[in-house]
Amino acid sequence: MNNLQQQVRGGAVLRGLWQNLPGPEAAEIARNAGFDWLVIDGEHGAWAPAEIRARLIAAPEAVVRVPVGETWILKQALDLGARTVLVPMVDTAEQAAEAVAACRYPPDGVRGVGAMVARAGGWGADGGYLARANAEVSVWVQAESRAALTNLEAICATDGVDCVFIGPADLAWDMGLRPDDPAVMDAMRDAIRRIDAAGCAPGIFAADPETWIDAGARVVCMGSDAMVLTAGLAALAR
Repeated sequence: MNNLQQQVRGGAVLRGLWQNLPGPEAAEIARNAGFDWLVIDGEHGAWAPAEIRARLIAAPEAVVRVPVGETWILKQALDLGARTVLVPMVDTAEQAAEAVAACRYPPDGVRGVGAMVARAGGWGADGGYLARANAEVSVWVQAESRAALTNLEAICATDGVDCVFIGPADLAWDMGLRPDDPAVMDAMRDAIRRIDAAGCAPGIFAADPETWIDAGARVVCMGSDAMVLTAGLAALAR
C-alpha cells in the first residue's frame, strides 16, 4: 500500500519539504524532521539514478520529481523504487495521460516490465510487485503555465492523476509577472479552487503555507532544505 497516496486521496492536509541537497544523509535528515511528505528533486537537481537510489533508500516514501515527463525517465524513477512521482510542466490532459501510462504496466499503460531485475521488485525477491504496482504508484503533475490553467479541469479528470501541483515561479514567468504579483496570486487561488472542485488534491510550493491551506491547498510545500540551510547558516554567521 502507498500510504501517501491513500492520504492524498482521503483528503488530508499534508505539509512537505523539497529535498534539493544531494546525498543520502540530507535525505535522511529531511525524512526524520517529521514532514508528511518529501520530494527528491530530480528536475532542478542532477538526474543521476545512483544518487536518486541512495536518497530513496534513506527516505523510502519520498516523492521523486523527474526532470521531464519522458516515458523512459519515469520508468527509471519507478524501477529505482519510487512509488510516487511528480511530473513537471504538464500543460494538457494528453500529457497527463502519457505520464500516467508511463507509470502503469500493460495492459493499463506502457511501463517496461523489468521489476525482476530492479530495486522496485526487490531484484526479483518481491514476487507480488508486478500485480500491485499499477494500483500503488501515485502520479502527481505540475501545472505551471497559462496553458495548464486553461486545461486544468481536463488535466484533473485524467484517470490516475492524484494531485495537481501549482508551480508559482514558472507560472508567474509564463504570465510575464513576478510570483508575488496580485494577478498571479489570484490565478493560483482560482486554480486551487478548480482543482479541488474537480476532485483532485491541490498542491503548491508556498512561501506562506498556512495562507494557501486556508485557500484550499491540501499538499503544501513548506520550503526547500537547500534554502533553509542557506538562511540558517547566514543567520548563524551574523
